[in-house]
Amino acid sequence: MIAEEQKAIEFKTVAIDADAYVASQPVSVEAPQVEIKDQAAFDLWKSTNLIPQKQDGYVAIGVKVLLGDFYTDKARLLANLIDNYAAGEVRLTLRQNIVIPFVKEDLVPFFYQELEKLGFVEAGYNKAVDITACPGTDTCNLGIASSTGISVELERMITAEYPQYLQNEDLVIKISGCMNACGQHNMANIGFQGMTVRTPEKLVAPALQVLLGGGNLGNGNALFADKVVKVPSKRGPEALRRILNDFEANANGKSFVDYYKVTGERYFYDLLNDLQDVTNLTQEDFIDWGEEEKYVKEIGIGECAGVVIDLIATLFFESEEKIDNAKASFEDEVYSSAIYYAYQSLVNSAKALLLAENKKTNTHAGIVSQFDEFFIEGGKIDLGTSFSELIYEINKNAPTKDFALSYIANADKFLGAVRAYREAEQAKA
Repeated sequence: MIAEEQKAIEFKTVAIDADAYVASQPVSVEAPQVEIKDQAAFDLWKSTNLIPQKQDGYVAIGVKVLLGDFYTDKARLLANLIDNYAAGEVRLTLRQNIVIPFVKEDLVPFFYQELEKLGFVEAGYNKAVDITACPGTDTCNLGIASSTGISVELERMITAEYPQYLQNEDLVIKISGCMNACGQHNMANIGFQGMTVRTPEKLVAPALQVLLGGGNLGNGNALFADKVVKVPSKRGPEALRRILNDFEANANGKSFVDYYKVTGERYFYDLLNDLQDVTNLTQEDFIDWGEEEKYVKEIGIGECAGVVIDLIATLFFESEEKIDNAKASFEDEVYSSAIYYAYQSLVNSAKALLLAENKKTNTHAGIVSQFDEFFIEGGKIDLGTSFSELIYEINKNAPTKDFALSYIANADKFLGAVRAYREAEQAKA
């Protein structure tokens, strides 16, 4: 498909002027006198949070930021420190941390002292105890279960029970609050995904799906983790405890990825299976990590007709918005964006009708094929062509002004057709 879609790509090459990049310039400053109050803590921090640089006499400092929570008051103080004593450069990492490059080695004690004032000297940067977690149910409407709460608890458990993992960078743990995987749990050695479990009495409790064996292998190679078990969230620490205990006892020096390859999914399923039992939940199991409210049995809004109608109406409204965005981009002569907005409108409009028929709409390709099968081949809607032919024009045409104008018009016409069909069906009911 890549070769077939090349025509639709507006910019096939991008010129990069490497000479225009202004390299960071470390400051030249004498190291202030420092008195380290806790030498053991300082030595541990140095062993886990300093990154050697290629440039002689310099190191980068890795700052472990719990949950990636970084506030403006500390940001300003940190910026002043870096401007005055490093190279005025800071980097935010994929694992929700901070890296300060170009720190002179003789300034490391001073940086430790100043970072300690900001609460930024926790040991274990990029190590097993440094867990990545998305915001989950704290702020995200898509979150199913808490990811930040369980992350804090697992870090506490590892620090207390497995202090050796403060210096182990071969074990990566990541957590996401839902299947969208913003925490990249499916690419971790050990991953957790927020879900729910239902008891025989139809009570719902927060849960974690445990995934194992994923990882970044380097050089563009990686492994997706296997879904192994689903446990109530409050049993997450025990699940991790069993995994680590088994790894410690039996890995014989192998990395976790290699150990998992040898043992396999079934081995860990058997190890964790009893934790899936939902017949013996306590009230505590119905309170998610980081929450304090006791569980109260409630009847929420299910997939009743009213909810489905609202969702369909919302999708139609979004389709209108996409067409408006497409027209605005067209007026700005950004034709590639205009075409893509029109494509999004087509997908949304088709998805709306499929949802009304209780069809799955998990992927764009599935939406296209199902719409053709149910509405076009079924004779319910006549477009004069198949939906796939209509929507996949995006892959066959360069993003020109003429094609953008035509594609937007087709998206607008399609929205009108599916809306008319929907209204006619509702009138029959």
